[in-house]
Amino acid sequence: MSDLRIAGVGRTPSLPGPASTVKPAAGFGDALQQALGQVNQLQQTADVAAQEFSVGQTRDVAGTLIAIEKANLGFQLALQVRNKLLEAYQEILRTPL
Repeated sequence: MSDLRIAGVGRTPSLPGPASTVKPAAGFGDALQQALGQVNQLQQTADVAAQEFSVGQTRDVAGTLIAIEKANLGFQLALQVRNKLLEAYQEILRTPL
């Protein structure tokens, strides 16, 4: 994900993306935790955008909807990764020794 900036939203944190400097993860667990942190940040940004829109601090409908949709897509991706990991774990358990 590239640098996320939403027009009209008060605080828009910069999320690490492929081109930015991100501390390399030490292992799979760290990489997964870092990705979940990014999804959480997207959710928080969408919440702020929706709150600011609802109280009239911003009139940027498009920016608000984009923030919400980015959060939704991030969550759906995390959910699909979780499902694949769970399927792989179950397949490993079914493997005969």
